[in-house]
Amino acid sequence: MKKFNSEYNYSVNIPENWSEYETDEKNTNAFFDTTKWTGNLRITPMNYEVKNSKELLSEELAENNAENIDWKNIRGIYYVENQKNEEINYWYLIENNKLYICSFTIGNLNSKSEIEIELNKVAEILKSIKTE
Repeated sequence: MKKFNSEYNYSVNIPENWSEYETDEKNTNAFFDTTKWTGNLRITPMNYEVKNSKELLSEELAENNAENIDWKNIRGIYYVENQKNEEINYWYLIENNKLYICSFTIGNLNSKSEIEIELNKVAEILKSIKTE
């Protein structure tokens, strides 16, 4: 893993063979596996502090049939959406009172086990988010 320091005041650890690519989305860092394209990971830190995280997350939790996340320093929710034959995985994560909206669009993965391995890798990346 290598540390990526974002210009948006956070850091995250990404695998050695992952790189950032440019996106036209404002305030967003986007990453992909340069060895085998498995999908696109986007991390968007929001420009405000979350005062009432339970209220914010419970609304999204109910709307999207999401599941709660409680990683040591990060709370949040996770859900999956299918759009135009694409599976998009979403995480709303709060670390140090800062909200991060993250998504991973699955790429060239065919089996459930391949998808599960990649989602576990993405979860490990997201668990390393630190507000600077």
